[in-house]
Amino acid sequence: MKPTNLKTEKSTNKPFNHITCRIFGHKYRITKRYESNIKEFECAHCKKQYTLDAYGNYTPLTDKLKSINEMYENFYVKKFSHFS
Repeated sequence: MKPTNLKTEKSTNKPFNHITCRIFGHKYRITKRYESNIKEFECAHCKKQYTLDAYGNYTPLTDKLKSINEMYENFYVKKFSHFS
């Protein structure tokens, strides 16, 4: 039997996923939901990560935005923990 190289099989499938996103658009799935109604998304096809900006538009998730989301969540939890 000929051994298959999984790395090359994944790389040949990846360009088709990007083409699917370009033609039909991204298929967003929620990967993380915060208590403060902030959500992080991931495209099911190309695996790119996104979050919502202040205007409700999808923005690519960077390390900076991820840390901002986490700090905002910590602030939200501390602020509203007094009301519970």
